[in-house]
Amino acid sequence: MFVSFRASAQKTSIWRQLHSATVNASRPAQAHYNVVFDIDGVLIKGKQLIPQTQRALQLLKENNVPYIFLTNGGGVRESEKADQLTKKLGIPVSPDQLVLSHTPMRSLSKKYRDANVLVVGGKGSDCRRVAEDYGFRKVVTPEEVHAAYPSVCPISFCEARPVPLTDSHLQNVNKPVEAVMVFHDSVDWGRDLQVCLDALVSQGGKLGTIKDSNELHSTKQSVPIYFSNPDVVWSNEYPVPRFGQGTFKMCLEKVYQHLTLQELESTTFGKPMKPTYQYAEAILDNIAPLQKDAGQVQKRTVYAIGDNPYADIAGANGYGWNSVLVKTGVFRPQGEENHHLHPATAVVDHVEDAVRWIIAKEQMKKQL
Repeated sequence: MFVSFRASAQKTSIWRQLHSATVNASRPAQAHYNVVFDIDGVLIKGKQLIPQTQRALQLLKENNVPYIFLTNGGGVRESEKADQLTKKLGIPVSPDQLVLSHTPMRSLSKKYRDANVLVVGGKGSDCRRVAEDYGFRKVVTPEEVHAAYPSVCPISFCEARPVPLTDSHLQNVNKPVEAVMVFHDSVDWGRDLQVCLDALVSQGGKLGTIKDSNELHSTKQSVPIYFSNPDVVWSNEYPVPRFGQGTFKMCLEKVYQHLTLQELESTTFGKPMKPTYQYAEAILDNIAPLQKDAGQVQKRTVYAIGDNPYADIAGANGYGWNSVLVKTGVFRPQGEENHHLHPATAVVDHVEDAVRWIIAKEQMKKQL
């Protein structure tokens, strides 16, 4: 029996090797260009998959084109987002293919690892878990501040949670805030604007305190603030675009300026900011290393497909990538025109058209 099993196993192994060789022989070599997808308004509309999405991804698979996802969305860990996309798209998606708006903020953990960081945005404790996953050891959220001090925002209601906040969640509420980090869109603008502002005008980051009038108008904000993206609007299944984190940022800036007569200083990540594209290119270097040709490393050719001219197209153009603008999201042209401020390399109806245009362009280049 053992000999028979071993012989069978050897035959199976040989068959797999032959089958693999046949598949590899029939499959084209890995393309020398890459595709970078936005998600909302390009592949997905709210909770619905855009009809042309799966065919677009299949075309890339057939042509062996490496691709990643670069989005100003987030609010969960990259592994959770990859699982969500896998179920939604019907294909395996790895966390290594994902750059969320707050993914580059991971680098801030080196500076603020042991600082008490106010993490804003997202549902429940999702963004707290993201921050802890990135290496931030002391995190406090506006929800936790509100739970400890209901009068911090009397117009907002402390909703009952499926899992109540524990002492471990509330242990950092009374410690001075050393940085504010907006990881994702706020789910309670009134409360979050209030708590962020409290930290910015406080005495040394201590919530519940405020600088005296002279100091308030003559000194900089008490703590630094970071935003994960500047999107003023984004697209879901509603007929017209919805407010994004950039609108929250604008509101906070206006209120801060009104109270202090000074400009709010901040650092912003996400598209169209250069650090986000540098991070994305590093991801591409990992999943699709550039080949050497006669000792020279080839230049990477990247096509970014997006629906938001002010984020996707402006960012890609500024970083030297090719940009393809689809009409299924924020961009709603009257006819066939390009965007007036941030013109894309190409404008198409939907994501499948975008992928077909990219493949056709690359095939044409080969023939020249």
